Amino acid sequence: MISALVRMLPPGSAAWLLAAEVRLGLRGMAGKRGVSGSKIALVIISLFAVAGVVFGGVALGFLAARWPLPITPLSALIVDAACVVLFTLMLSQAINLAVQALYERGDLDLLLSSPLRPRVVLTVRALSITVVASILYVLLVTPFVITASVLGRPEWLSLFVILISLSMVATAVGILMTMGLFALIGPRKTRVVAQVIAALVGGLMFILSQAYNFTRHEDGHGSSGVSDLALSLTGSPLLAPNGPLAWPVRALTASPMPLAVIGGIGLILFVLVVRGLGPRFAKDAAAAVGEKSTPARTKGADGAFADGLTRAMVRKELRLLARDPQLISQILLRIVYLIPLGVILFKNAHAGTTPIFLSSAIVFMAGQLAGSFAWIAISAEDSPDLLRSAPIDRALADRAKLIAALIPTFALTGVAVAGYAVMSPLQAIVVVIGCVCAAASSGLIQIWRQKPATRKAFNQRQRGGSWLVNIVELVVQACWGAATALALSVFGLLWAPIPAAVALLATLALYRSPEKRWES
Repeated sequence: MISALVRMLPPGSAAWLLAAEVRLGLRGMAGKRGVSGSKIALVIISLFAVAGVVFGGVALGFLAARWPLPITPLSALIVDAACVVLFTLMLSQAINLAVQALYERGDLDLLLSSPLRPRVVLTVRALSITVVASILYVLLVTPFVITASVLGRPEWLSLFVILISLSMVATAVGILMTMGLFALIGPRKTRVVAQVIAALVGGLMFILSQAYNFTRHEDGHGSSGVSDLALSLTGSPLLAPNGPLAWPVRALTASPMPLAVIGGIGLILFVLVVRGLGPRFAKDAAAAVGEKSTPARTKGADGAFADGLTRAMVRKELRLLARDPQLISQILLRIVYLIPLGVILFKNAHAGTTPIFLSSAIVFMAGQLAGSFAWIAISAEDSPDLLRSAPIDRALADRAKLIAALIPTFALTGVAVAGYAVMSPLQAIVVVIGCVCAAASSGLIQIWRQKPATRKAFNQRQRGGSWLVNIVELVVQACWGAATALALSVFGLLWAPIPAAVALLATLALYRSPEKRWES
């Protein structure tokens, strides 16, 4: 539909450029095109998800039509918390989109040489970030809002205004942060730091969502610290119906003044950032384009092969891993998402099954990390053709890539294993063995089946290879986790070799010789 809109609009106009930018942003969220088994499965799952959202939204719309939204301190607190969560998620996405749209797409030199002014280019890109950051939430609430409005509650249409305003504020803050980082630390480090900040912001919301589980009593009785805090906050005059923190819930009821203020804040902040940063944006864009054409200075390049080819290749692969901001953000997100699980399990460490469950989670995480690192090492070569034609032993090159993938994997999982050793020192030895097996299997699967590609193709962040291979990799990781858990249980020790054998056989079944892989 957006492609048809692009064809209808006058080429080169601001509206045409905005539609094209939104299409690029949505395409980046959806991934690359192509029909495959995994794509078909994803479409089927998406259809079921859309059906669930539609039916759920319609059902909630009927309920909202029957019972109006009350303006109470509790409802004000809930709406305020929801706005904070949504804004944080939008900000995380806006930072990523701002880095990509402003400095990574590689077309700013072409746009800035066009008749469009830099301020118009920045405005269009900022609007596209706003649309892409908010479109998911707008689509999720649309069935509910339409149903409630048709059934006599048109005030729920103000929810669209609130979402768009939150997205505008998130876009403005994201652009400010991105351009501020650019001015302070330069374009190279900005990409890394911005990706890390976005990951931490998104992960922080996930941790806060688990605050109830952190603060509840271990026996399950009584109230948690979060519920006690919420009850104490409802007595604050700020959440009273006429208080300032009640304006969001009043805006949801289409109260004119709160709705106008909330919508105006987003619009004014967005306009101020876009108009104020227009000239700065043109300078930063030119600097980013010039920086891309200038190779980074290398330190200590002389004598790189003095310690041997393997060490030199391992160092090269580790540098390659360290300079990938999206990989760093993804790894940080995985670690952040495991923090609530670790806290809950450590709180219940006295339970008999908790150490066993935690051991399988650590082993599975080791496999996931090794697979990701090996994928980067294989798929992000700057010159895969040069490496393919180099007079080196193929097995040696593969071994160097595997070692480079395992070093950060063991460094990260070592922290989790050290925490596990505090609970069960002897069982931690079994966990270490499971981590080594899972990491080695995942790394070998990626090396045997992943095809080297140029860094431009790698930046699409899509794993190549068969979707069946990716599923087998997940099964192998799960089998090693199950084998570790069974080895730690009293009655499962005799059954532990079964999932271990399945994982080992599945890994070996995917083996391809170096000659066959490098020729394909």
